[in-house]
Amino acid sequence: MIALIEIHDKDSGENGEVDCKLSEDLPFSLVLSSDNYYRIVTTISLDREKVSRYNITISASDRGSPPLSSRRTITLEISDVNDNPPSFIRSTYVAYVPENNLPGSSIYSIQASDPDTGDNAKIFYSISTSNAEDVPATSYLSINVETGVIYAQRSFDYEQHKEFHIQINARDNGSPSLSSNATLLIHIVDQNDNSPKILYPSTDGGGMAAAFEMVPFDSEQGSLITKVVAIDPDSGHNAWLSYHFLQVSEPSYFVITQHTGEIRTSRIFHEKDVLNHKIVVMVKDNGDPSLSSTVTLNLLIANNFQQVVPRFTEQVIEENPQSNLQFYLIIALGLISLLFIITVMLVTISKCKKSEPVPMFSDLSSHLYPPVDPRILSQYGGGTLTFPYSYNVCVGFDANESDFTYMKPNQDVPVDNLIDADDSGLGNESVKEALPTSDTLQVSLRNIKYHT
Repeated sequence: MIALIEIHDKDSGENGEVDCKLSEDLPFSLVLSSDNYYRIVTTISLDREKVSRYNITISASDRGSPPLSSRRTITLEISDVNDNPPSFIRSTYVAYVPENNLPGSSIYSIQASDPDTGDNAKIFYSISTSNAEDVPATSYLSINVETGVIYAQRSFDYEQHKEFHIQINARDNGSPSLSSNATLLIHIVDQNDNSPKILYPSTDGGGMAAAFEMVPFDSEQGSLITKVVAIDPDSGHNAWLSYHFLQVSEPSYFVITQHTGEIRTSRIFHEKDVLNHKIVVMVKDNGDPSLSSTVTLNLLIANNFQQVVPRFTEQVIEENPQSNLQFYLIIALGLISLLFIITVMLVTISKCKKSEPVPMFSDLSSHLYPPVDPRILSQYGGGTLTFPYSYNVCVGFDANESDFTYMKPNQDVPVDNLIDADDSGLGNESVKEALPTSDTLQVSLRNIKYHT
């Protein structure tokens, strides 16, 4: 029942009998409840989201002649109930975000609608799922709960995360609350932020690391020498690589294939050709702006290593005298160090080879000094030198005994009786006894030779 209608007619009889009806085709009907009362009831279920207001016009006419009638219009407002969840226009949304974006910038906006009204139509947004790589999406993305604007929490890196799959949840404020979900697929757009990485020859040392390649001397024209291999972590046209010679010796003996990096000989070699060739290969991508990397190759033309050493040494001396000077300095320092070590070893060996010590005081009286012929001493008597003083030197075993005896000048002692310091000191006892003890100065000396 929508409403209860009461009808009055002041006439009597048939003039007072009244018939009522609805003037329009509406989902309502009039039902006679009792005398002069009618009920307005619904014929179908009402949906506020379809028709929120009805103007119901009731016509009442009596059965008199002529009949009289009157009309009354009732406005019916349909109140809302939370019978509709929020809805998205599409079930899946796709967004493209360039990498290296500014953190905190807005990257997308998503909206849901609710046909209800009032609090039943107030929607709140949230991110409900994680990325496919089990990385919490909330660490990279955030959403405004009221407007549905999505913000980047940090700068994206295409080489780490190429896309994000997230679920956006929209929930109304009705009671009970209703909600719905939509999928947002965020693709990270690659930018040319990575230089080509050279895999071969290896450049682990960084910069223009030099690599050596042996080129057979009898190589034919167009022979494959080596190949530069590089990759680019970027994608698309940013990863398209091309190879070029940045520095090459003149005249050019080699060529490089632009798209494959293969280095081949441009002609055959001759004996007078330069042995060592230094070339710099640049690997460039197709990004905007373009990025590049370089590698240095030293190509040695020889059939074996024995042919390389003499010619390569001469060439290095001619091309790089500073390196040659350093090489000679290193050799000189090595030779000096070697000579010093040999000298120290010889000195040490010479000190170790000492003569054996002479035994002391063993059979000293008979073997300490060899016997002296008295005729040798007599030869000094006929010379120009006189003997104003005579000395007697002998060896004693006791420190208190006299080993050195001074005699007076006027003492008459035969020259033949003088004993040289080289004598055993035990001869001519008669001379020693003839000297008075009071005029004799005795000095203890050991192993001293003294001649006058």
